[in-house]
This record gives sequence, C-alpha cells and structure tokens, in this order.
Amino acid sequence: MLHYKILGEGKPVVMLHGVTLDHRHMVEILEPAFEQSDGWQRIYLDLPGHGKSPPQEKIDSQDGILNSVEEFIVDQLGDKPFALVGLSRGSYISRGIIHRQTDRVRGAALIVPGGNPDSPNPLPKHEILEPDPTIRSELPEDEIWSFENFSVVQSRAIMEKRRNILKPAIQLHDKVQEARVKERFFFSFASAEEAMVFGKPSLLVAGRQDWISGYLDSVDLMRRYPRATLAILDAAGHGLAFERPELFTALIKDWLHRLAVDWVD
Repeated sequence: MLHYKILGEGKPVVMLHGVTLDHRHMVEILEPAFEQSDGWQRIYLDLPGHGKSPPQEKIDSQDGILNSVEEFIVDQLGDKPFALVGLSRGSYISRGIIHRQTDRVRGAALIVPGGNPDSPNPLPKHEILEPDPTIRSELPEDEIWSFENFSVVQSRAIMEKRRNILKPAIQLHDKVQEARVKERFFFSFASAEEAMVFGKPSLLVAGRQDWISGYLDSVDLMRRYPRATLAILDAAGHGLAFERPELFTALIKDWLHRLAVDWVD
C-alpha cells in the first residue's frame, strides 16, 4: 500500500522522510551523495498518509506507522540486510526498526532527530543568520511564514525547493491520521528502545539553530550509537540539507564509506 521509488542497484538503503513530507524531499537531498557512490539500491517510500501513500484507518499510533513500514520492508527485501536513513519523524521510525530488527540493520543515518515531546532539552530560538530581505516582497502570502520562521539561511534557491518539493507534499499530508498518531506518539516499547545500544556505522546530523528538533537530543543519542559520527551544523536549522548541502553530502558520503567497509551479507 505504500508508494515508493527505487534508484540504483546493490546494497539496499531504505529512506524515511519527515512528517508532512514525502519521498521527493529525500531524493533531492540524498541523491547528490549516492551519485558519487556506487553499489547502493536506494528505496525511497512515502509513509502512510503522506505523498501517494494513502492513510490507513488502522493506524492510530506511532506503532501503526512502524508496522506499515516493516511490512513494506519484508515485501521488498525479504530477509536481506539493509541500512536506514531517517529524517525527523523518519528518524524515530528508523529507531523503532533498529530496535525490532537489529540483526538485519547494517547502519543508520539519523537526520535532525530528537525534539520528542518529553525531551528535557531546551530548543534553541529561531535565528536568521544568512538573510536575504530582497526576497520577501516577491512571495505569496502562504510562503511568507516559512521564509521568516523556518529557514536559518534565506535564499531564492531554498525558496524554490520549498515551493516545488515541500509545499506539494504538505498539501497531500493526511491530518486526520496524524492527529491519531500524535495521541500515541511514543512506541509501546519506548523504554526498551531508549535503553538499547546500536553498534553499527551511524551518522547523527543536527542543526545548531533547529528550533523544531534542537541539537541536544542528538548529543544524548551518542551514548547509544558507539559507531556514530555526530555533526552539529552551525547556520543550519531543521532544513539543514538545503542550507548546508555540500557539508551534508560529504557527511552522507563518509557514512556510506564506513557502511560499505563494515557491511556483511
């Protein structure tokens, strides 16, 4: 039932986007790294209620989202090993998969993780560190808020990406299913997941000015990911892959190198 797009051949990597987004965002930010790295099958999917994947009445919790993704992975990959890339909410679903299928997951990249409702860590205030005030007067009313309140870096290129990739996805997002999931946000096995250690090549990337997920939760995750590179990017927020694309691509490429060296079928 989940819509997906597969690019390339080789070791499978499953990509999980954030809430209100769809697979197009992950393709945009990740393909520059994979274009320079051979031997990877990239599996981009739309989570239930996102993009072209319809909402499901049975989904009334984060467990329901996780179950749907796990069913998809079994259908596509059988018992093959795989790696994960999760962004924002997709990083939390990735953590659930790691917990339940530890032996199959060869590595994970978690992008802007954290910001969970019960986190004790404070969130940074929104800042615009690279402004471009010439753009605002050109924007329609429904794009001004994100321009002023989301981006740490303001540029025409970023606004075009938001307009062409993020905005269409937001319009397809099912708010009714999302409301049910928010009522039961944490996994039913959250305590066990939060206690586990994952010792495979990993990457944790956070934006220093991310007022949605923050960066301190990523620091806390380091104790659970002993093979992780932690990168906290300055002049970057929740949309850090748009704001610091060269650095972000370099970090993904480094993770892929470590993943390939360590991979055992």
